[in-house]
Amino acid sequence: MCSGCSDGKVVVRGMVTVDGQPIDEGSISLEPADAQGPTTGGLIKAGKYELTGNAAVVPGKKIVRIVGLRQTGKMIPAGPPAPKGTLIPEMIQCVPGHYNDRSLLQVDVTPGKANKHDFQLDSKTTPPKTTFSGRLQMRLRALANEF
Repeated sequence: MCSGCSDGKVVVRGMVTVDGQPIDEGSISLEPADAQGPTTGGLIKAGKYELTGNAAVVPGKKIVRIVGLRQTGKMIPAGPPAPKGTLIPEMIQCVPGHYNDRSLLQVDVTPGKANKHDFQLDSKTTPPKTTFSGRLQMRLRALANEF
């Protein structure tokens, strides 16, 4: 349980790697798979995340969305408002879309205790294709034409 939480929320923590390497920095969010209840999330630093306090999680099935950045090894200009000539590490998105905006990741958050959920992501894996029935495809096309 979340220390001081009487609302049933629990702490969720874990590690996030892409191709076996921890994400340098990023974010993780957990949203209810049934779209009922709050979404919560937090930062990932050196591959680790911990959702506690206000970010503690209501138990249940969750869709997980992960955004992650990794340093390329290059230094690039910081740009304004930093002083001219200031360099910062170049960061690139290292998590494919099927783990964030089109996420298929899901976890079950168990009530009554802290949960540990590690995510070993593979940047080379492609998600399964979503197929729609003929009737649904026709409706989606009709809706698209309305806009």
